[in-house]
Amino acid sequence: MYLPDFAQVRNPWHLRALIAACKRVGVTLRPHTPFGPADLRPDRRYLLAAGAWAGEFLPALPVHPVRGQIVLFRCERPPFTRIVMHGKRYLVPRPDGRVLVGSTEEPEAGFVKANTPEGVEELKRFAFDLCPELRDAEVEATWAGLRPGSPDGLPFIGPVPGLRNVVAAVGHFRAGVQLSIGTALLVREMMGGPPASIPREAFRLDRPTEVGARMAFRS
Repeated sequence: MYLPDFAQVRNPWHLRALIAACKRVGVTLRPHTPFGPADLRPDRRYLLAAGAWAGEFLPALPVHPVRGQIVLFRCERPPFTRIVMHGKRYLVPRPDGRVLVGSTEEPEAGFVKANTPEGVEELKRFAFDLCPELRDAEVEATWAGLRPGSPDGLPFIGPVPGLRNVVAAVGHFRAGVQLSIGTALLVREMMGGPPASIPREAFRLDRPTEVGARMAFRS
């Protein structure tokens, strides 16, 4: 399938823009500050958006880490200009000649955020099969991240049972950036904004989850 409007978002740039926007409207940021249920105050409202670590705050929430490894090639010139997806993997070209190759899915890795020789070689073989020209390219960098998985592939967005002033938005797995706008709209409504504009039932935290269900959406 040819999707001419398919695009990419550079996650670090997106995060820098988010931090800058927060500072512009007076948000106080306290990075690396421990916080747990004992720190909740009844006169404040809270949003839990802790990704793969949400289960450490709410042990009953079935969110688990799924490691994904990435390989970045550096080419003298861009070998192609379109994002190529094959199954759960992809090649993402950049105008400067770099090509990002992703990604593995490793729920068995737990919270180990590190590359493995096997994972890197697996991604390199995938890249070479689709674009043999990459065999001559330099591997510039490799890295790994932890996605927040859920049993049925849908995120958990809604009030936390038993905690009246806490809303959660976790479990987006591979689609956090894509679903961020809709998630933000839901969270705003749940925390005192306009009336509900999107059905919420499918995302509630106490829903029955079907393990191994087909993903509704992914990057």
